[in-house]
Amino acid sequence: MPAFNKKGESQLPVGDSNVTRLVTKIRWVVESVNGRIKSWKYLDRVLPNSQIPFVSDYVNIACAIMNKYWQELNTGDSEQDEQLASKMLYLSKQKNLLHEKIIEEGLDKRSCKWQKIDASSAPTFPRLSEEDIRNITVGVYQLKLAPSYTREHLDDDGNYEVFTCESFVC
Repeated sequence: MPAFNKKGESQLPVGDSNVTRLVTKIRWVVESVNGRIKSWKYLDRVLPNSQIPFVSDYVNIACAIMNKYWQELNTGDSEQDEQLASKMLYLSKQKNLLHEKIIEEGLDKRSCKWQKIDASSAPTFPRLSEEDIRNITVGVYQLKLAPSYTREHLDDDGNYEVFTCESFVC
């Protein structure tokens, strides 16, 4: 179960945030399977009570068909999956050095003046391979969400608006 803010808190403590991210990534697998099951027309809606005795059989049949013929959700490499799980557990227990720096330097007490930039004034960013991105995000969860995040932030012409902050206002 993910953690929740206590009354009056605007953010979770670092440890709770790490655990919540870990739970979210694990929960994603469960929700992916639920989504697959709901792709069956019969199982995608509320069923009448008269069907209760049969639902378990129908779910078992649908899952057996999916297990046999559909692509697996995991990598198919149990060693790689275990390494990823170990990495996620390890990272969930690490200190958040960025958060500590923000608190130490009082950066959380300042506001920022955001300015829209275009391609000619954009800073140079490193080019990352898909493997680099997987390592940064610890798996595929964020990568699968990327297309919807991208669509959400495109303007009517299909362009991104990018803003940067060069100076803090105290």
